[in-house]
Amino acid sequence: MILLPDPIPIPQKATWFTSTDESAPELRETAQIPQSGVDPIHLDDEGRNFVSLRFWQMRDESPIPFAHENELLMKAFAAMHPGDHDNPHPDDSGLGDETADDLELEERYRTVVEAVTFHSAEPTASTPIDRCLKALLQFHRAYRMMADRPLSVLTVKRLFPLALVFTRALEDTTVTPLGLYALNGSPPNLGGLVSEIRREVFDQVAGLQKRLDQYDPLARFLESRTDAAYELHGPGSYRDAIIHLGIACEVLFDGLLGMLMWEEGTPVERAAEVFSAPITTRIKNQFHPRLKGTWKLDRGELGAWSVEVAGVRNRVVHAGYLPTMQEALAAEAAADQLRDFVARKLANAGSQYPYTGLTFFGEGDVPHGIPTLNKSARKWVEENRANLSTKGDQHRKWREAVNDDVARRG
Repeated sequence: MILLPDPIPIPQKATWFTSTDESAPELRETAQIPQSGVDPIHLDDEGRNFVSLRFWQMRDESPIPFAHENELLMKAFAAMHPGDHDNPHPDDSGLGDETADDLELEERYRTVVEAVTFHSAEPTASTPIDRCLKALLQFHRAYRMMADRPLSVLTVKRLFPLALVFTRALEDTTVTPLGLYALNGSPPNLGGLVSEIRREVFDQVAGLQKRLDQYDPLARFLESRTDAAYELHGPGSYRDAIIHLGIACEVLFDGLLGMLMWEEGTPVERAAEVFSAPITTRIKNQFHPRLKGTWKLDRGELGAWSVEVAGVRNRVVHAGYLPTMQEALAAEAAADQLRDFVARKLANAGSQYPYTGLTFFGEGDVPHGIPTLNKSARKWVEENRANLSTKGDQHRKWREAVNDDVARRG
């Protein structure tokens, strides 16, 4: 029994049945009757496993949405202004009643899915739980396209984190409860403060926002990298994680090359010509003359990016491919390796590109072995400290002009 995060208006006790590719010799020449009164489903003679989903609509008596949240807002306001007696007291029993009456529906439901599969004695490629979860996600994927209102993609991590598991023999009608089973992870944001923000980190937020506005390549990489981490480790949407990792890496390539060209004094028209070419062409032709090293797409960190990130991302975008968790984790690792590769190359070019290096590394101390500003770059920073803010604005305006030129070229 699996509880969905959002109710879906499937008819009460409606049943969906699908066969799998996994062998189950015990089911040879058997027929399945998903529910009473329905014609039996005859399986193939070889005996294949199956998953059957039955949908139960359960009345939901939890606090009414919106009215409950409205009450929380009023409690917070009362705490902020404890002496303002014109405002409702947080313990006022009448708080929110009018809103609740206005919005209350006759009945509210949550959807519980009864997922049934066969536990064969033969070795199988997946566990019964995983087989049921895969079938549920497949069904919901198709259901979203027919729903009357937009629905979030259903992932395992968005489900209620505990499932009730039971078993029965084929010839029996009674079930034997096996207890609660913890699914893969838990839904994001269960209501607590899920991330502690230290004061020194909080104070860096404004500075980080300015870096985003100035087309800082590392900051923009980290933004998409953060989006990918949320999708991968939060809801578990591996397709969205792959897309965000693809964006992160291309932003890193694009932003870094732009900053290097700006620091060289490249005219806007020339830069726009370069950025009008495909990204793989830019990688092959533009980085080695500036940062040295090997920038080939069939080896090392760039090879990993090409296969684990760009290759999978292209399958997702162009073929609607659904990547696995393992592919998403591999892409995450490849993106981080790419960032480290770029940092090492940039650290060795501090005399030619000190401002770009400062943008990437800052001036703080770092552990031994971590790329940082070299001596010549630090000297340049000291000599130009009064103009650093101006240079950031200059780079932003240059980059916006380049982007506009590229857009006009189509």
